[in-house]
This record gives sequence, C-alpha cells and structure tokens, in this order.
Amino acid sequence: MKGLNYFSKWLGLIMFPVIASTSFAEDIVPFTSSSFESIKAEYTGKEFLVGLWSVDCPPCLVELKLMSNLLSLNPDLPFVLISTDSIELKEEAAEFLDDFNLADRKTWMFADNFVEKLRYTIDPNWYGELPRSYFFSSDHTAQSHSGILTEDILKSWFANRINY
Repeated sequence: MKGLNYFSKWLGLIMFPVIASTSFAEDIVPFTSSSFESIKAEYTGKEFLVGLWSVDCPPCLVELKLMSNLLSLNPDLPFVLISTDSIELKEEAAEFLDDFNLADRKTWMFADNFVEKLRYTIDPNWYGELPRSYFFSSDHTAQSHSGILTEDILKSWFANRINY
C-alpha cells in the first residue's frame, strides 16, 4: 500500500505539467464572425486594448513580452488577446502565453478558415499585418497601430494613466 501511495504522488508530479499546459489551451476561446461584437459588448462604456498576434510572428513575441511587463505593473489594464492562428494551434499558443505570463488573460483564436471574414469583423481596412493593435476609447472609437507598440503610443492611448 505504501508503494502505491508513493507511485501515485510520483505520477502526479510527472503529469501535473501536462495537465496544467492543457488547461491553458482549454481556456482559449474560438474567434468567429460574431466574436468581436461580443468583445465590444463586454467593454461597453469602457476603453480597452486589443492585441492581434501569431505564434509564427517574431515581432509579435516582442510585443507579447512588452505587454507582459506592462500588465505586471498594470494588472487591471483592459487587454484582449486575439491570435490569428487557427484554433487547432491552441496548444502552441497556450505555451507562448504561459512563457509570457499571459495565460490568465482571456484569449481568442481564429476559428474559421475564411480568415479574411474574421479580419473584416475587426477592421475592414486591415489586411493581416502583425502585430496589430487597437485602442478603443470608452465610446469605442478605434485607433489602430501596425507593428510593435511603443511606450509612447500606449501612454498616448491611455492618456498617461499606465505605469512603466
């Protein structure tokens, strides 16, 4: 009996990282043609930031690191992550999010092979360049930025109400 108890604890230690990694992936929400309206409804009357990224976009990883640092100083910053990768890559996306301490952020992933339609729901003038960010004011007027965000851009968007 003692040996079985020891084996159970050992198996738990081995399996915990696999289970933990899987649970992050399970929290990723499929992004469909109606998702962006749901996101905006969630932030009715509030400003928020949207970050679009991909697992195979090196500049996106730089931006994820920037956002991770920013969110550690501003944990209540309203930040929505949307991966433009197919939802089938959610395990890989979850690993990146975990690496950047962003696994607890609500994250969406494209869940339709017709990606142009999904991009159009976010911005009809966006052609897929990454990283891409949007700041929505409290009345949901949008400002967009292609490329890696900078401290100056973020401060202007949030009217200097963020810590660096």
